[in-house]
Amino acid sequence: MAYVSSIDGIEIYYEVVGDGEVTLIPISGWGAQTSAEHWKYQLSFSSDYKLVLIDLPGHGKSGNTRETYTMQSYGQDVKSIVERLSLENLILIGHSMGGAAILEAAKLLSSRILGLIMVESLADNLYVRMETAEIKEFLNPFEENFERTFLNLLESMLSDKFNPQDVNQLKNSIPHLDKRSLISALTELCKWDMNDVLPEITRPIKCICAGRRFPPEMRDVYNRVFDAVYIEEVGHLLIYEDPSRFNKVFSELIEDIK
Repeated sequence: MAYVSSIDGIEIYYEVVGDGEVTLIPISGWGAQTSAEHWKYQLSFSSDYKLVLIDLPGHGKSGNTRETYTMQSYGQDVKSIVERLSLENLILIGHSMGGAAILEAAKLLSSRILGLIMVESLADNLYVRMETAEIKEFLNPFEENFERTFLNLLESMLSDKFNPQDVNQLKNSIPHLDKRSLISALTELCKWDMNDVLPEITRPIKCICAGRRFPPEMRDVYNRVFDAVYIEEVGHLLIYEDPSRFNKVFSELIEDIK
């Protein structure tokens, strides 16, 4: 088991799998248990690339004593791992909230980065700063009954395409999630605005989007800003829902970037 201390003293858990000239750093979304579990269907990429799997603080095997989990602190956490391992030729991948984390990391690591891949990230109002009243209304159900609200959110993302074992694993992880850390991270994500960061990113950004979440009119707007690929008939958890199609697109975008 390998850990690196963050700049504020939190233990960050990571795993290194495979080897290669290019390093992939996939960052999980909000509420993921461990990075190794979240990205299990992408571990096959370790035959060609080095994969560095990081559990963000407040998630998985990393520490959970940070007072406030900002997106900027998550960017610093990724930087701490990269510098400890002396990594170069990086492609950063972020699923959902992980996209905010890798944008913040890219600001700090620009010279080491080849590009970024956003997976179902930068896609909705969570990535443009919300008003205080909106944040309160959004978070109130999590404050009142975290497990039930999280389960409802998860079930809204499921379909009959999911492997039942994956569904059970996702549901069984809920009681083990750290409520305080996750509510803090979600609060800070609601306060975060991608438009404060995007102008500072000089490396290419590719996006993989779930077709069910992007009607044609939304795609027209999104495509003016981002270089996006849409995988049809899947939802937010597309890495579980259809890993074969996801991995095909993922591989193509890696090739485009490197």
